[in-house]
Amino acid sequence: MSYLDQSRRRNPASVAAVVGVHVAVGYALLVGLGYKVMPYAPHHTTIFTVPTEPPPPRPKPVETQRTNQPVATNPIPRPDDPLKADPTPLPQPNIDGPIGTIGGGDGKPVPIPSLDPVRPSQAAGAVPERNWRNWITTDDYPTAALRQEVQGTVIISVMIGTDGRVRSCLVTQSSGSKLLDDATCRLYTQRARFTPARDADGNPVPAQRTDRYRWQIPNE
Repeated sequence: MSYLDQSRRRNPASVAAVVGVHVAVGYALLVGLGYKVMPYAPHHTTIFTVPTEPPPPRPKPVETQRTNQPVATNPIPRPDDPLKADPTPLPQPNIDGPIGTIGGGDGKPVPIPSLDPVRPSQAAGAVPERNWRNWITTDDYPTAALRQEVQGTVIISVMIGTDGRVRSCLVTQSSGSKLLDDATCRLYTQRARFTPARDADGNPVPAQRTDRYRWQIPNE
């Protein structure tokens, strides 16, 4: 019994050696794995109380002071105020001069230019005489054009002299037949008569006129 009791007792030195081996092994593992032990730093939270500012006071209304100031008015002249007259005399017109003149500053009469009355304009264009329908008739139809059964309208431009007679004739649109064109200008120049055109003063002046004639074969 005494041997068993002695063998169960633990030696303090061996216990310390075992603990040291465990500590060394644990430290080696921590160093090899790159593990770092961070010291714990407790966080302290500080609560601040921010005082609230009161709103600014409302501005006081500005009081306007009314002062009774006298209003300036223009004085109304009284009826009994004397009026000052201009001593400079006004020039008097000379009424003793002849008619159509007026007195000047030196007393001499100044002639007044006479104004001619405006006369109406007498300008007018050339006016054909009343028998203008007989200037060219179907009786004047060229025989050759009748045989060819040619028809058409001729437009001419004529120059009328100061005596009312045709001075020149120009075909501006042909009928398609030289026979009808030539007959139109020939007969128109021979038979046409006009009241000559006039200018603003009523004097005869040359004038230009455009006219037309349709040649149509009469029905039998």
